[in-house]
Amino acid sequence: MKLLFSLHSLMHAIEIMEPEKKGKFTLALQESHIDKISAELEQGKDVELKDIEIESGLLSYQGRHVSLYIKANGSSARFHISDCSTLQSMRLNGRFERYVVTNNTSGEFVVDTSYGETKARLKVCKNCLRKLNYKGCNTTTQIDPIVQHFNMVEFFSTYSSFFPHLPSRLAEIAKSGYSDDWSKISSHYRVEKNFECEACSVNMRSHRALLHVHHVSGVKSDNRPFNLKALCIDCHSKQPKHEHMALSHRERQIVNDLRKQQGLLSVLGEWKELFDYSDSGVHGVLHACQQAYLKRPEINYFVEDDFGDFAARLELAWPKHNFGIAISVNDIEDATKNGWRVVSVNEFLDNYKYQAHNLRE
Repeated sequence: MKLLFSLHSLMHAIEIMEPEKKGKFTLALQESHIDKISAELEQGKDVELKDIEIESGLLSYQGRHVSLYIKANGSSARFHISDCSTLQSMRLNGRFERYVVTNNTSGEFVVDTSYGETKARLKVCKNCLRKLNYKGCNTTTQIDPIVQHFNMVEFFSTYSSFFPHLPSRLAEIAKSGYSDDWSKISSHYRVEKNFECEACSVNMRSHRALLHVHHVSGVKSDNRPFNLKALCIDCHSKQPKHEHMALSHRERQIVNDLRKQQGLLSVLGEWKELFDYSDSGVHGVLHACQQAYLKRPEINYFVEDDFGDFAARLELAWPKHNFGIAISVNDIEDATKNGWRVVSVNEFLDNYKYQAHNLRE
């Protein structure tokens, strides 16, 4: 059967946005190894503990963020989301049960019972939450409510900057509900607002695709002007019920680079503002710093080399002490070469109390 479709609306939207460069594109279906792995992980894949990689304290399988559990433990099992003390103890004691890794965001896990396989809603491991200081559970928040209301979509989105591949369902959760003329309406609205985010005031003219139009009420078919708001992708992802909006590390960097260029990061005077503008993956660090009364760090800090050129980007930095935190291994290495002491999120959370005295000054 021959399928006929028109790209007229898409091309019209491109004309309205006036991109500096217009390129040719093709539509093609390609099978890939990535698709196969993603499909396996969504269903759950049997692995050994040695197959799991650790990325800044998080669990990774072939470059993909995953959770881990023991299927044979049934509905009483706890699922793991970090390299917590429980998993470390299992390694030390030579316990090599069959584990299942998954990046399914439904919150349901296939487990074994006396009646055969079934799906069950398992509870997250408390030691894993403590390892990450997730939502400040070690410092400012009680842990039981976090366990009770733990949301897999929100968790994977929080640490999306740490992984090159995102769970497929994060990109599929909220595709429906828009009106047929939404592309035209949203394009005109962004032009009307001069491509400026109505929350943080960053101008996104140079990266227009990262400026979204948000429905304030959550009703995607209600396109009345008072229900619309132009938001950069970062601010949009932080709106209520938008946990599915996982940003890549590069997308966050672009938005914060523009904020920095436009002077929006030089006036952050409160902890809340640091939480608002920083990568959500370092919020556990910020909770720890706030609780320990450390000096507020700078965010999106650029380390320069001896010639004044860009050398590395730090998510959080204390320039007075040449100390910082980075997500990228390359940034850690490059900053270190230029006289800085830079650690990962995991390294900081494991040892931040030893840094407390210096970073209070």
